[in-house]
Parts: sequence; C-alpha cells; structure tokens
Amino acid sequence: MQDVVQDGQDQVVPGPCDPTYGCPDPTEIVCIETLKVYDFCFQVERRENVCFNLPHACAGARPTDQVVCNVIGVECRELSRSADPENPGFADVTLLVTVTLEFKIVRNDTLVCRFEDSFSFLKTVLLCAPEGTEVQCESTGSRCGPCVVVNGRVCCHVDVCLLIQSKAWVKLLVPSYGFCVPAPCVAIPKPPLVCPPDNLFPPQCTPLVDRA
Repeated sequence: MQDVVQDGQDQVVPGPCDPTYGCPDPTEIVCIETLKVYDFCFQVERRENVCFNLPHACAGARPTDQVVCNVIGVECRELSRSADPENPGFADVTLLVTVTLEFKIVRNDTLVCRFEDSFSFLKTVLLCAPEGTEVQCESTGSRCGPCVVVNGRVCCHVDVCLLIQSKAWVKLLVPSYGFCVPAPCVAIPKPPLVCPPDNLFPPQCTPLVDRA
C-alpha cells in the first residue's frame, strides 16, 4: 500500500505497506457485503481400478492400445449435514463427488476412438459450517492414469485433489481508506511504423554467372 499525492492531498493506492512505517491509519469504518469463507480444506482421493464399459465406437480397442485419460470436471453435491454436538458450528458434511473423465485410445499414434464417462463416490468431511452456509468443492491438479483396456472395459487409477469450502454472504464492518480511484491505463508500446516497408517489392534475382 502506497501514498501518492493528488491535488495536494495524500491518496492511498493498492500495494504493499511500507516495511518501516507500515500502513496509514484508516479514515473510516464501512459496512460491506461479501462472501465469507468459514472453512477451507483440501483432500486427495485416490481411486484405484475405476472401470468403464467401452462404447460401441471403441469396440475394436485392444489390450495393447495406449489409453490417454484426463480429468475434465469435478462436481460436488451436498447430501447431508450432521452437527457436531461437542463443537458448535461444526458439522460432518457428506458430499457426492462426481468425476468426469475423457479417454483417448491410440494405436500406433493413430486415434482409435474418444469418449467421456464419469464415476461418483461419497466423501464426508468435518467443517465449520453453521446453518446458513453453503458447502462447495472444486478440483485442481487432479490426474488420471495409468489406464488399460481389458475385457471390453477401460480401467484406471484416478487421483482427485478436492478443495472444499463452506461460505456465506455476510455484511462486515471493515476499516477503509475510502473508495478506489482508477489510475491511468498503461498500454504496451508499439514499435514505430516502418513506411515504406522493407519488403515493398519482390527481391531481385541474382545474376547467373554462366548461362551456357
């Protein structure tokens, strides 16, 4: 956070606080509406031997084919919430986690077929999730593989990195320095226009030394 002078007055702008003097005192306390995160945790789920039936388009797949698998989506749906009587505000939250995968079956660098499928599992976590909060999850860094074609199915190992949070819209009192004032936009400088361009005409042919 920095102080700049504008029209003879100091103005606070976003940025780190001065390492020696710190941040200036706020000028007011304001009430803002924001999405507050009550709890935030992560969990790695490893699912082994998750198998999917091959669709009709992949009926010719062979056990020797290469299977490329990618996690393309992770969704969570809250099924139940049981309050912890010993810890007010905390609850065991059970989620139905659905993982969507994309498969590509390749033979000798040639794509045999491509398809998508999904599987689901239950996950229970202890969260600070008082009444009125919403629990949601997202995934980052999830991966799929190795995979193999066996008996008309594709079987894989899947690692799912779940980020689970409880949140709610709240109104908070926060120290403030006033409203944000925009700064002039910065544009990437463009190189000067070359006029006329160097390639205005086709290049001249090199004379032949010996035409005989």
